[in-house]
Formats: sequence, structure tokens, C-alpha cells
Amino acid sequence: MMYRSKYAIATLVMAMMLGQPSQAANELPDLGTNAFSSLTPEKEKVIGDVMMRETLGRLPMAHDPLLDEYLNTLGQRLVAKAEDVRFPFNFYWVNSKEINAFATLGGHVVSNTGTLAVAETESEFASVISHEITHITQRHIARAVEARSQSGPLTMASLLGSILLATVNPEAGMAGLMATQGAAQQSAINFTRSNEQEADRIGLQLLVNAGFDPYAMPEFFNKLNEKTRFANTQLAFLYTHPLSQARIADSRVRAQQYPQRFIADGSDFLLAKARIFARYQLSPKDALSYFQKRLRQPGGNTKANQYGLALAFYDTGDMTGATEVIEELYKQAPNNLFYIDARTDILLATNKVDEALAMLEKEYLLRPNNQVVTLNYANAAIKANSHRLALHLLKSLLYYKNNNYLAYEMLIEVYRQMNDMAKYYEAKADLYYLLAIYPKAIDELNMALNQLANNDELENRRLESKKKQWKTEFTRLKQLN
Repeated sequence: MMYRSKYAIATLVMAMMLGQPSQAANELPDLGTNAFSSLTPEKEKVIGDVMMRETLGRLPMAHDPLLDEYLNTLGQRLVAKAEDVRFPFNFYWVNSKEINAFATLGGHVVSNTGTLAVAETESEFASVISHEITHITQRHIARAVEARSQSGPLTMASLLGSILLATVNPEAGMAGLMATQGAAQQSAINFTRSNEQEADRIGLQLLVNAGFDPYAMPEFFNKLNEKTRFANTQLAFLYTHPLSQARIADSRVRAQQYPQRFIADGSDFLLAKARIFARYQLSPKDALSYFQKRLRQPGGNTKANQYGLALAFYDTGDMTGATEVIEELYKQAPNNLFYIDARTDILLATNKVDEALAMLEKEYLLRPNNQVVTLNYANAAIKANSHRLALHLLKSLLYYKNNNYLAYEMLIEVYRQMNDMAKYYEAKADLYYLLAIYPKAIDELNMALNQLANNDELENRRLESKKKQWKTEFTRLKQLN
């Protein structure tokens, strides 16, 4: 389905204006008066989840289930081979053409879509993710936060602000991260260099253990270095990951300890890259020209380029061209999620809703917890005015994956179409809560309460209990600010 967020811009603006803290679980533990001075793994997980939820509300995230499935599958493949894993890992996309990636406390790794776009092989992209995973497993971020808290007051707002600035405006962000004086500033820089060397060394071993090419790490470093050689500005990635010739040489020497061998790119990597070019790097018109040109090149008639062309046809309104390409791809691989997603869009756009529902019902029986299948199925159900089916699908998905942004957006739309205003406002409240915008979430709960009948005692008590819980969490989290 086309993942165009109806509420994303408004939510981002409100989050930037409100800048409220967040929480990680329904019951937020007592973090103490100085939660940053001694970060146990338990505290790190709680604070990391807080920070990630705020990040979801402040950065232009790419809420794209296909890309999400790919990145989390790749990330978990790497995490499975890592040592010192203290908590579950989660992986996210930022919709940005800049080459950048970062990790936060508590097992959260974020990559810009532009990072995958510039990676020529899956091993190159995996080298970036393995590097970020290592920053977390080696507790580089936790130790840096502890050190920062010892040298001066540290709040959630200042820590999160530095990370977000480093992502959106790298130069300003690094200034925030290193806002100390004299020797303290120099030690922060040295600490960063030391961390980078360790992340390279352990990350490369992790890359090998997960079955990727170790030579991809120095190759990607060298590519980044070449991109900045004649540029007036530094790449965003290099502000937070300082790169020197010595570091490139060191990674090359370490890679040479392993035999060179060909490692083929996974088909999902190639399809994800084509999707990023079609939907995030290029305009629809430019994407059409890009994939038509690639398909004409020697060796360019690949399924990934055909898939990219189908998306470009769809995005430029050429449903005939899109149908012709995607039907051939779907015929060859009817269980491929990328093709199912594109085919659903095309069927719905050409008013073949029943055919889309039949296809997705079959897939849902095979993969009931898959977000790509479920969201497409729910979208088709909404188009068919089958609101009860859509509600069942979305609620089931949120039970399994309760932080699914798109599921909340679609739930809001279903309740709006059903004119169930109490549930509509509650769903909006849940979405704001997901983004840690507590005041707005509580306001929406009040709106939901106002829609209830006076004799609906059970629902009143339930919503009042939820509101009380959120207010308690908000009060606790303000202590970190």
C-alpha cells in the first residue's frame, strides 16, 4: 500500500513544539533522582525506550512496513551473532537522503534511507548496522552518558536534543554533544575515537559471523571518504563517526585476515533499495526515467529494477504500465511481500477491490502477524467499507505489535468512517501516546470521555484509569527533564 501519513506533518510539528518526555512500558519504574549517573542495563533500557519514542515524534520517520521488515530481519540476523546483548533490539528508518545512522540507549538503531541507497552491496549496508549494534553492546553510549552526567547536569531533553541535532543538523548536534570546556571536551573527542575503533573491530567480526563480506566495511568507509573529498560540507555520518585514513587502513588490514569470497546480495536488499530510490530518493518522474535507463543497461533487466519501474509507473498514474510489470513479477513469486504490496495498490487503484481482498485473505491465513499483509488487507477492507473486518485486523496487529504507527492511523480513519467518535478520539490519544506527546494524548482522552453516554460506566472507568496512568507516567518522566 502507499504509506502516506495523513497525520505525520501535524504530529511532527506538535512534537517539536511540545517536546514532552515519554516512557517505555505501561508501568514506568522509579529511575531515581539522577538516572544518568549510573546506568544499569535496566535503566538504560527504560531511558532508551523513552528517547526512541520521542525520536519517533520528532524526526521524519519512514513508516514503511516493507522497509521495516527488511531492516529488522537484517538487524536481528546480526544481533543473533553478537555478544553482550542485554535487551531486545529494534531498528528504524528516517526518511532522509543523507547518509547517516545512529544508535541510542537500550537497543535502538536508526538508519537514514539514504544510507541504503548509497550502499552498493548488502554487506556494505550490514557493515553500518553492525557498527551501530556494537556501539550498544559495548555500552559506548551508556558510558558516554554516564561521563557526561558526572561533568554537569544532564537531562533527557539535552541528551535527546543533541542526538536529534546530530541527525538533522550534524554540526550543531556535535556541538551539543561536546558542550564542555577545555580538557573535558578533548576527552570526549578521544573517547569517541576510541569507541569508533572498537566498534569497527567488533563490528567487523560480527559482520563475518553473520555471513557477510568483511571487505565491505573498508570499501564503504573509502566510499564515504571519496564523497567528502571534493565537497564543501561533511557527510552527516562522519560528524558522529569521525573517519581518518588510519581508521580506513586499520579496517582493511583486519578484513584481510579473512579469505575473499563472493557473497551474493539478498533479493530483499535489492528490492528494498529499488523501493527507496522509487519512493524516497527520487521524484516519481525521475524514478521512471531512472529505472527505464537501468533496465536498458547490460545486465540491468533485473527483478529489482522491474519492481522499481512498476512503482514509478504507479506513482506517475500509469496503471496500465504498472499492472503489466507487477503481474509478471507476481506470477513468478506470488508470496513475495514487495510484489503483494504493489499489486494491492494497483488493484485498489483500478477498482478491483474484491480481487485484492481474495489475494490478501489467502496471504493472511498464511501470515496472520505479518504487518505488510495485515495493513494491506485492512486497507482493502476499508476501501470495501468492511469496517468490522478492518477493525479486527488492526486490533490483532496492535496486540502483536503495539507500536505500529500506521495501524493507529488506519484505526483512526476506520472509527471516523464509522462515526464512532469516542473510539476515534481514543485512537488519536493512543497515537499521541506512542509518540510520547502526553498533554495532547490526555486531551484526546478527555474528548473521548465527552463522547460517552452517561450510563456507559464501564467505558468511563476504563478511560479514566488510562488517563490516570498516563498522568502518573508523565509526572515521573518530567523528573528526567
